[in-house]
Amino acid sequence: MAPGVTIQPKLRGVVAQAEPELPDRADALCAQEPIHIPGSIQPHGVLLMADPARGMAIVAASENAGILSEGTASNTLIGLSVGAVLGEEFAATLAGLAAAGDMPGEAPWETGLTLPGGAFEVASHTGDGMVLIELERVAPRDEQEALSATRALQRAIARLRGAGGRLEDLARVTVEGIRFFTGYERVLIYRFDRDWHGETLAEDMVEDWDQSLAGLHFPASDIPAQARELYRRSLIRWVPSRDAEPMALLRDPIWDSSMAPEKPIDMSFCRLRSLSPVHLQYHRNMGVDGSMSLSILHEGQLWGLVVCHHRQPHRPSPGQRAAASALTDAFALRIGGAERMMAEEARRADNGRLSELLAHMAEAEDVSSALTAGSVTIASLFGCTGAAVVRQGRVETLGVAPPEAEVLRLAAWLRARGAEEIFHADHLPEDFPEWAPHAATASGVLAVFLADREDMILWFRPEEPHLVSWGGNPHKAVEPESGSVMPRQSFDRWVEERHGYARPWAEWELEIAATLRHAITEVVIRSLSRIAELNERLRQSQKMEAVGQLTGGIAHDFNNLLAGIIGSLELLRSRVAQGRFTELDRYLGAATTSANRAAALTHRLLAFSRRQTLDPRPTDVNRLVTSMEELIRRTVGPAIHVETVMSGGLWPALCDANQLENALLNLSINARDAMPDGGRLTIEAVNGWLDESYARQHHDVAPGQYVAVSVTDTGTGMPPEVIARAFDPFFTTKPLGQGTGLGLSMVYGFAKQSNGYVRIYSEAGQGTTVRLYLPRSTEGEDAERDGVKEVASVLAPEGGTVLVVDDEPVVRMLVGEVLRELGYGVVEANDGVQGLRAAEAMPRIDLLVTDVGLPNGMNGRQLADALRARRAGLKVLFITGYAENAALGNGVLEPGMQVMTKPFAMDALTSKIRAMI
Repeated sequence: MAPGVTIQPKLRGVVAQAEPELPDRADALCAQEPIHIPGSIQPHGVLLMADPARGMAIVAASENAGILSEGTASNTLIGLSVGAVLGEEFAATLAGLAAAGDMPGEAPWETGLTLPGGAFEVASHTGDGMVLIELERVAPRDEQEALSATRALQRAIARLRGAGGRLEDLARVTVEGIRFFTGYERVLIYRFDRDWHGETLAEDMVEDWDQSLAGLHFPASDIPAQARELYRRSLIRWVPSRDAEPMALLRDPIWDSSMAPEKPIDMSFCRLRSLSPVHLQYHRNMGVDGSMSLSILHEGQLWGLVVCHHRQPHRPSPGQRAAASALTDAFALRIGGAERMMAEEARRADNGRLSELLAHMAEAEDVSSALTAGSVTIASLFGCTGAAVVRQGRVETLGVAPPEAEVLRLAAWLRARGAEEIFHADHLPEDFPEWAPHAATASGVLAVFLADREDMILWFRPEEPHLVSWGGNPHKAVEPESGSVMPRQSFDRWVEERHGYARPWAEWELEIAATLRHAITEVVIRSLSRIAELNERLRQSQKMEAVGQLTGGIAHDFNNLLAGIIGSLELLRSRVAQGRFTELDRYLGAATTSANRAAALTHRLLAFSRRQTLDPRPTDVNRLVTSMEELIRRTVGPAIHVETVMSGGLWPALCDANQLENALLNLSINARDAMPDGGRLTIEAVNGWLDESYARQHHDVAPGQYVAVSVTDTGTGMPPEVIARAFDPFFTTKPLGQGTGLGLSMVYGFAKQSNGYVRIYSEAGQGTTVRLYLPRSTEGEDAERDGVKEVASVLAPEGGTVLVVDDEPVVRMLVGEVLRELGYGVVEANDGVQGLRAAEAMPRIDLLVTDVGLPNGMNGRQLADALRARRAGLKVLFITGYAENAALGNGVLEPGMQVMTKPFAMDALTSKIRAMI
């Protein structure tokens, strides 16, 4: 194997390249070489040139033109009319066609003539205002060969029809057919790539020729640009013998003197023209004597060549040449279908994936998740190895893709290129050098811009290094003195390794990308915007409906509770006025019971609205559930079997333990009511990790680590329409009077306020699972939970001073009375500003008791922080009926701070104060 060198191919992106840059200086020189010897033709034919302006007088003739009139000297024909030499009927038809412009070089007029010198095939065309007439003697065997070739052509076309759709099979049938009826020793089909390098697609040859060209590539300079353009317009060329002496053209002196004598006769479209010495030398070096080539046109462009070789002189008859042309045209007609078939299977598969992707997008609420999540994603298309979505300044990558920062740099470069909607390249680093470090994984890039050009989708393909076997060294030598190209001496295999190219993007892949772009920009984004608008309206409507349910439910329940309180107090006043003191405890108990029920209802409302005051601490869920197991058993009754499944290594959850107990008790009661005939209740706690993909599919979920607490029953279950409303306030399926409809609402509010969430999994008749996801705590479990009972008998220290701040006078009065009974001095203030002023006059403060929601611009937390800045370690007890998490430092209390929720019992307040001071 000869040592290789690396070719740096030119980028082929969205803008079509004209003539690509060629490998070396010799290629440029090849483009300057003449493609035939000016002023001469091959000796097996005759050329006449006539001037229509002079009555079709012959103004030039080849040296052998005398054979037309049985040995007449050629120069004696110059000046004669075409009619005098070739017949008046032929001349009249020729003149008419020339005048009408019906004989271009690409489509000459062909006919046959019988002259004194014998039978001739004639081809005539116009060029530079002249008429060029080529005559080729017909051999006695030509008619029989034409008949045989016609029959062979019919069989070859039948084989071509039955060859299937693979391009290689069609090419093989074509070369076998042409070799059979032309008699050449080797026939090959030579296909051009986009850089005009040639590749042998199929070859058929005799067994005793050792030199095979199968699988070889040939550089673009072998057939320079001017030759390719000529081959596109003139479809057949043949050389019976490479070493035959060319016939010079004799010119009319009168025509030379009247025209520019230095101007050569344009023989570009002459089939008999002599080839250039370089071309003929190539044939010598290859061992080729007779040759023929036919152009393969596809969609009006030069696609490739049929090349015929013979090691001795060889002249195919006109009939054989016609048959070869017909079979070449038949092959050309099959190219489009074959190339489409090669891509059709991959296209069908990608179209199927596109359909799945579009269906997924139609159900999605977010474009990025629709493209990157699920069984089919953008990375499933085009056989790419990686993909990325750039949306709203963020990058979502899939598969093997460059880092996000590099993708953003590429996106910025693509935006700066211009207004194109789709960009593709199979060797991006050549045009964007900064991309070179990523060529191994993403040399090929396909990008589609979305509506505003800020967002885009990208696909990546790695480079595919591959070996190219050239037919000899593609870098031709140049003659040092003349600067002309030296013919290649060897056609042995010359192997090179090409780097940097990824597999090219096919046209159908670009079409699918365009379809996806249209779907996203014109359909999905607009539809999602409309859906978002409608969802917002629906949420607003549902919110108003919920508010109506909420206010109606509150009015109903509070009217009942207030009736009990007011009625009891009225009877209490009446009995005191009557002096009947024996029944007072009865009425006091009734009023207290109604007030406590109102307090419980308020707590549930706060939980539903996510405004209850929480004390989140690291909580051992295993221990909490175990401690509640007996309570839950007594609550649900003996007909229901209670089972707890606790996980080893369970993380601590960051939540309010008391509220978690309430939530589990509520869920257990709901499960009991769903199993009127008994069943199984299972409480389970496990560790859970919710990733980015899950979070994108559930917009109310943040990715991260959670403790999942599940309550599962084997009861009646819930249909989808009930699940959809289960968390609505006052919604219940229980009979009238058997439920408030706030139980699940409280659970939902607790979960959301704890930065977690809750899910219901249920089917009618199949039972229900309610799963609470509570965030994992990164701290150790708090050893001193609120659940630890304070010792009520602890005596309060004497002489302490407490500052009480609340805007409600009755609350200030009650708290003050409790403190005074405990032996503390009390200073009262009705807002934060007065509290600060009072504190300035107090030499000692043992405890600050303050409401959180205070008027006049300073809330209770701000007051506590201000006083702690002056009195480090000041103990604070917050009392509140409504508190934002933000007011308490996002729900986290600092050391020395406690909280109580209004309303509260006075003995509970007493115990809390004794424990704190």
